[in-house]
Amino acid sequence: MRPFFCACFWMIALVLYPLAAQAALIRDAEIENTLRLYAEPVFKAAGVTPSSVEIFIVNDDSLNAFVAGGANMFIHTGLILATDTPDMLIGVMAHETGHIAGGHLAQGTEKLKGAQIGSILTFVLGAAVAAASRKPEGAAAVIAGDQSSIARNFFAFTRANEEAADQSALNSLDALNISAGGFLKLFGLLQRNERLHSNNPDPYLLTHPLSRSRIEHVRNHIDTSPIPEGQYPKKFDILHKRMLAKLYGFLQTPEQTMLKYPAGDKSLPARMARAIAYYKMPDLERSLKEMDSLIAEHKDDAFLHELKGQILFENAKPAEALSSYQTAAKLLPSAPLILTDLAKVELEQADKNHVGSAIAHLEKSIRLDKHNGQSWRLLAIAYGKAGNKGMAALALSEQAMLRNDPDTALRQIETALSSLKPSTSAYQQALDLKAQAIELKRETEEQSSPF
Repeated sequence: MRPFFCACFWMIALVLYPLAAQAALIRDAEIENTLRLYAEPVFKAAGVTPSSVEIFIVNDDSLNAFVAGGANMFIHTGLILATDTPDMLIGVMAHETGHIAGGHLAQGTEKLKGAQIGSILTFVLGAAVAAASRKPEGAAAVIAGDQSSIARNFFAFTRANEEAADQSALNSLDALNISAGGFLKLFGLLQRNERLHSNNPDPYLLTHPLSRSRIEHVRNHIDTSPIPEGQYPKKFDILHKRMLAKLYGFLQTPEQTMLKYPAGDKSLPARMARAIAYYKMPDLERSLKEMDSLIAEHKDDAFLHELKGQILFENAKPAEALSSYQTAAKLLPSAPLILTDLAKVELEQADKNHVGSAIAHLEKSIRLDKHNGQSWRLLAIAYGKAGNKGMAALALSEQAMLRNDPDTALRQIETALSSLKPSTSAYQQALDLKAQAIELKRETEEQSSPF
């Protein structure tokens, strides 16, 4: 697992993106797919358009989840790993969806609606540092100026909003015929965590402090509900176990992973976790043996092929990794992260004939997820290798805009305009982007002005 010191979001399988001293974002096609499968029915039940909500995974071991900047849902790895069953996490996501559906973030966060996710997370983390230490200066390295007041607004929820989000979660679970028992178990877990850290409680547990009355409210709902306690879609069980195994394998040491998933455990999730542990040791031979065994049993599992591709690629075997990623992309042709991964590997091939294919895969990935800055960067590299200076500059300007860097964007746009033909759609795209960059630069200057 390699760190990338940038504010964009891309990875080969599970990779960390440090955005502040306290945490990083994680992107992984399989884990994101699982979280979407959990969340989309909840979004629909709450009257929220699923495509309007972005879900992000924060690499932090605290039991935390929050929404920020409009319809962005952040879930900590610590919370995911603490859940034994899918319904615990579904309950949390239903609560956070209640905040989105209720418009609880509308006031005081207008400036962040169009902000880069990295900036949002930085604001939130900075506010958490200040609140947890009760020393606002502790957040100085993370947030500055009026940004800290914006961040604090994220968590200025009233008791009424919290109660409304809880009730919204219960209504959504009822509509989906899912018991609130998992939601209650999660509350109990958070309450125990609060007691363990009573001298320095985390004020951002589930975006709010817990209270006994709220736990009692959920318990009363369960007692009067016709839905049997423990009822949820059991098809999610294997997905949940795989998600936990993958996160544990990448985030913990190989020794810890082998203790949790010993050789005697022949389940698919355990074998995945051990393959990751062997890869991290590094013991490539044992890792590939485990992966080949899994793939032989599950030939149509795109995420297994993707994981094998990562293991090969990060062991300096791009030629061998290519076929794994090609298979993964064939099985899941509309998975943007897999398409970006495939293009990354194609650009590392000795045969330059793969450049055209990499461009096609990146363009498709961007159509599916235009907010992935690393896809734009790779597209710039691909166009550069193809000798298309104008399109390379245009891609870099798109990446700069995602980083909220209008100065770099404007420089790249001028390069693009000088190289592209005025009659093309790319030229018009550059002109539109120039107008956006000029506006962003004006807004940035206004926000930084002391007057």
